[in-house]
Amino acid sequence: MPRQLIWSLLVVVLCLRGAFAQTVWPGEDWETATPVSQGMDAAGLEKAKAWLESHNSKSGVVIRHGRVVAEWYFGDANRQTKFAAYSTSKSLSSMATGLAIADGKLALDHTVGKYIPDASPESKRAVTVKQLLSMTSGVHNNPEFGQRQDFFSYALKTAPMDHEPGSKWDYNNTGLALLSPVFQKATGKQIDEFLNERVFRPIGIRSDDLTWDRREGFALPYSGCHTTARSLGRIGLMVLHHGKWNDKQIVPADWLKESIAPSQELNKSYGYLWWNNSTNKWPVPKDAFAALGRWDNNIFVAPSLDLIVIRQSDVAPPAKDYRIADYFQLVCDAVTVEGK
Repeated sequence: MPRQLIWSLLVVVLCLRGAFAQTVWPGEDWETATPVSQGMDAAGLEKAKAWLESHNSKSGVVIRHGRVVAEWYFGDANRQTKFAAYSTSKSLSSMATGLAIADGKLALDHTVGKYIPDASPESKRAVTVKQLLSMTSGVHNNPEFGQRQDFFSYALKTAPMDHEPGSKWDYNNTGLALLSPVFQKATGKQIDEFLNERVFRPIGIRSDDLTWDRREGFALPYSGCHTTARSLGRIGLMVLHHGKWNDKQIVPADWLKESIAPSQELNKSYGYLWWNNSTNKWPVPKDAFAALGRWDNNIFVAPSLDLIVIRQSDVAPPAKDYRIADYFQLVCDAVTVEGK
C-alpha cells in the first residue's frame, strides 16, 4: 500500500478515535510526557535517537500535543546550548516580513528600488519582495558570499544580475541579503529586533536563549539566528497552530498558509523561505513542512500528526548514506493509533 495512503488512513483513524489530545502550551517550562501517553511508540523513538547519535547530531526534540515526549543531547550539548540555526533563520525572516506586510509597511510587489533607489545594477531595483522570498531574484549567487565582510554592500551595489527577476529559481543568499536593508527602510527596525518584540518574547523565548548576527549594521536575514532546541520547539508549536500562541495571534494565519505553500512554479517544494512536502519529497505526511538549515539545524512540522521535530548540530553530517528525511520518517512512524 502506498505510504501516502497509509498516512491518510492513520490520520482519519486518529481523528475518529480522538487521539489528538488537547494541546498544552508551555509557560516558562515545557510539560513532558511519556511517548505512549501521547500516542507514540517509545521503541520507535529509540530508533530515531539512534539515528541522531550515529549522524553527528547534537540535539533532538520531539513534541506532540504541545508536550515534550522525547529530548536528546549528545556530546557536550545540553538544554541551554545555543546552535547556529543557519538557513532556518530564513523562515523566521519570512515571519517578520509577513508581519510587516500585515502592518502595511511592506507588500509583496514592493521593489528593492522603492527602498534602495541606488541599488546597482539598475535592473536589481525591479526585484520584488516576493521574488526575494521565493528565491527568484535573479541576483548573482556568489558561492563565497558568506566569507565577505562587506556582503550587504556587495549585494546592494556590486553583485550582478544573472537572470531576469522571476525567471529562475536559485537558492541564493546573495539575493536574499537584500531583504534586510529593504525591511529596515520599510519598518525602521532590524529583522531581529522586530522578531524579538513581535514573536520571540510573546512566545516565551528569553533573551539568553536566542541571539542574532549582524554585519555592516544589518541583521543577517538568511543565517543569523543562534538558539536552543526548545526555543525552536516554541517556534514550531506556534506555526503548527497557524501563528497562534495560546489565544493570541502572533503571526497572521493567512501569511503562514501562503508562505508554506508553493510560491512559484519553478520549485514547488519552496514557499516564502519555508520548505513544503507538496511534491512528496519526504516519506512523511504530505502536509508536512520545515525550516531547514545548514548541517540540518531544522524545525519539522507535521500538522496532521500534531507533531514537531527538532534537530541541531554544529558539525557536518556524515557524507555516506545520510538523509535527514530518514529521521523525519522514523519519528512520524512512531506515531501510533493507540493512546491519547
